[in-house]
Amino acid sequence: MEVRATALNRADLLQLQGRYPSPPGESEVPGLECAGVVRALGEGVDDVSIGDRVMALLAGGGHAELVAAPVGQLMPIPEGLSFVEAAAIPEVGVTAWTNLAIEGSLSRGQAVLITAAASGVGTFAVQVVREVGGRALCAGRRRDRLERLRELGSVAECPLGAELPGCVRELTDGLGADLALDMVGGADFRFVLEALRERGTLVAIGLLAGVRAEVDLGLLLRRRLRIAGSVLRSRSRAEKRGLVRSFWDFAAERLADGRLRPIVDRVLPFEELPDAYR
Repeated sequence: MEVRATALNRADLLQLQGRYPSPPGESEVPGLECAGVVRALGEGVDDVSIGDRVMALLAGGGHAELVAAPVGQLMPIPEGLSFVEAAAIPEVGVTAWTNLAIEGSLSRGQAVLITAAASGVGTFAVQVVREVGGRALCAGRRRDRLERLRELGSVAECPLGAELPGCVRELTDGLGADLALDMVGGADFRFVLEALRERGTLVAIGLLAGVRAEVDLGLLLRRRLRIAGSVLRSRSRAEKRGLVRSFWDFAAERLADGRLRPIVDRVLPFEELPDAYR
């Protein structure tokens, strides 16, 4: 692919700090997603053509002018979407869909707690919950950022920390959330767990607040809660191919007609990529 636009994710920052290396056999160049034009095909590829506008989920290599992408991780760019918009979809879209729908078994009518909801994955997760027919309850440290998520489908906002369980229960008639998507971890993990209803599920995908947490195991047993940990980058290409297909079945029409949209914070020319990292 000739890369026309790429995106910057927290994983890229961690990679440069030496804390998140690329999987064996994958490019050591950072960049987990990009959009561009197909310039050459590998042997046996018959469902993609040279000149196609595509976006790609990558294990690395997106922050370059050219990248080789597994064909099963490509998605066509819908008419009306720019390369910039398309480059902001694969990583956050597949991450949000995988962990809500597949790991978390998201279904209509559920109350879903999303921490760090103003992040890239968070903003897409809010939209996925809305489209499935759930209620997105958004948690974070800055209420002004959370309130902007109302236009994406958020129904309520809660502060991270000790107030979180009470806030969630007040919004769910005392029951708690059916599902939580947690990108924070650390000391706040216990409060996310406490915010779940009986037999609720917590899917942990991020560690913004740290890698260690204190958990009340008695609560885990009494409420019969489930905790699932999940990563995307290190999964096999075969597994990613299935996840991309599942995401695309859900998202293709919704991206084309605007029901789903990526939230782009800012756009910089490629030569200013170091400034973007800073």
